[in-house]
Amino acid sequence: MDYQSDQSVQAVRLRRLFFFDAVCREGGIGQAAAAVGLTQPAVSLAIKKLEQAYGAPLFARGYGGSELTPEGALLHRRVRRMLDQMESAVAGLLAGAGSAKTRASLVNMRASQVNMRASHINVGAVCRHLTDTQIRCHIAIAQLGSAVNASNKLGISQPAVHRAARELEETVGVALYRRRVHSVSANAAGLEFARRLSLALHEIAQAAADLSSARGLAGGQVSVGVLPLLPQRLLARAIGRLREDYPDVAVTIQEGAHERLIDDLRFGAIDVIVGALRGRGAESGVTESALFIDPYAVVVRRGHELAGRKRIGGKELTSYGWVVPQKDMPRRAVVEQMLATLPVRPRVVVETSSLAMMMSMLEENDCISLLSRSHILYGNYRNDVVALDVATPEVARTVGYTTRADWLATRAQDAFIEHLREQCRRDN
Repeated sequence: MDYQSDQSVQAVRLRRLFFFDAVCREGGIGQAAAAVGLTQPAVSLAIKKLEQAYGAPLFARGYGGSELTPEGALLHRRVRRMLDQMESAVAGLLAGAGSAKTRASLVNMRASQVNMRASHINVGAVCRHLTDTQIRCHIAIAQLGSAVNASNKLGISQPAVHRAARELEETVGVALYRRRVHSVSANAAGLEFARRLSLALHEIAQAAADLSSARGLAGGQVSVGVLPLLPQRLLARAIGRLREDYPDVAVTIQEGAHERLIDDLRFGAIDVIVGALRGRGAESGVTESALFIDPYAVVVRRGHELAGRKRIGGKELTSYGWVVPQKDMPRRAVVEQMLATLPVRPRVVVETSSLAMMMSMLEENDCISLLSRSHILYGNYRNDVVALDVATPEVARTVGYTTRADWLATRAQDAFIEHLREQCRRDN
């Protein structure tokens, strides 16, 4: 999710969400006003603005205080998750602020700010001093690589971006940026802080979808990352069935390499990745769920001299050039295992991460390559290639989906996962 372009997030100010949480915590608007040091009318106005933004009453008010409505309970669940993410982000910053490198980069800050540490800082209070502008600017700097790019993206002046960045550092008491003569970019701590803040704000976008579903609206948003070799028909059919249940749902598909999609997932830019699993554990912050086993097969173009031949030996496999994936792809490791068993290593004609390029090479040349069984059966090129009668290494290739470990899906997102599972059961 791009926080800056998400209307549901921009429409709701953090300060109002902080007040909403205070009312939930204290049991009434008067008590919340006293707790946050504001007047009761100011807190009442903030709650009213929230109710207008979400189009639903959030509290049922009575003599005994304020009780959450069903819509208010949905919002509070998301707000608490947002605050947990923010507090975890600040606590992580403070816990890691003792390194010599970090201390050296703090020399220009006020001493009172530099000495802030998790051991004696109210992390929640620090979070409640963060502003929308500070967070928007910081996430933009981290995502886009510089304050200049952030300024252009947000449509605000560079001095305003620099001021927000400086105020954010003073609030948390930790250096978040690398400052050079003509540029400002996020350092390692700043990048991780931005990731956690982005996930926190993602909860508010999810809250809007939760409340819309509660009102019976068949919308929502599902953002899917797709890895190479995933049969596109499988995904298209799952989306088609999702739209039968949620006709107004907005589905975004982003295809890319595994590491880039994992980064997007951890940043909250996508909700789920579908494709071959990599065996990542929970310690990586993601959860993998299997859908089906998808073994590899050696393939050539239809009409190739080896197509349909029985008992193909190593000599035949070494007589033709091979088109192989690049070295950072799991399929390449399987190819290397296979080539190592041949009497002579065949020529590698092309290395490519592009599936389209690989298929074009197969179609236009007498090359050999390695694809997944499901891609041969259900992919867009299923009429153009055939599998050879050749044994492949017994490598368990499992197709599944990957989500963030702490992901709380909306109804539409849950429905997408269920339709995806059902489609995989039908096709496999």
